[in-house]
Amino acid sequence: MKLGRLGLLFAVATLAGVPLAAQTVKLDDGAFRILVDGREVGTETFTIRQNGTGADRVVIAQGRVLLDGNEIVANVQMSGAGLRPVAYDVELKGGDARRINGSVTGSRASARMMSSAGESMKEYLVTDGAVLLDDGVAHHYYFIAQRFAAGASRTPILVPRESRQIQVSIAAAGEESVSTAGTSVRARKLIVDAGAAGVRNVWIDANGRVLRVEIPSRNYVAIRTALP
Repeated sequence: MKLGRLGLLFAVATLAGVPLAAQTVKLDDGAFRILVDGREVGTETFTIRQNGTGADRVVIAQGRVLLDGNEIVANVQMSGAGLRPVAYDVELKGGDARRINGSVTGSRASARMMSSAGESMKEYLVTDGAVLLDDGVAHHYYFIAQRFAAGASRTPILVPRESRQIQVSIAAAGEESVSTAGTSVRARKLIVDAGAAGVRNVWIDANGRVLRVEIPSRNYVAIRTALP
């Protein structure tokens, strides 16, 4: 299934859950340069859109990551004021080709994993307040920023490629200058601590839009190519 068809499916799912009068609002879109060990190795393009507000809100995030000849296509649907995950589809193309389809109903997530080795299913618990975060997709940190803006200092996250939930803490680390496309801007720094999985440093603007992500343990950096 190609990205265009997936986008259509997600759009239909979105419109089915909101009033017809609701308008689609662009929350963010753009691109990142991806560097590992200081070497540019790929790009990420994405869009995040919303229909409805409050309890009727539905958010669709779609992204494509090209990384050293491999590709990640990620589509996520969330709902409500807390951006609760409803469905996700993550496809990896290249050396580790596989696909994960997931849906969340109540307190459980069901994930279907497909690869050249075959197909498997897994279920796992989902805690209230959980958001979705794929470490290889920089724009997903927008959901972490929104949880922090709502007052959360800890939040459960769904890790789609691992079909499990983990806990992270979120802390503010002041403001710093971030250089984007030759322009230096002030940005708020968040530290996302995933315990044994390490720390992620995230810089966001006043609306929670992600400008830069660093994963020190992997020497990974994603830098916005233009200001939102």
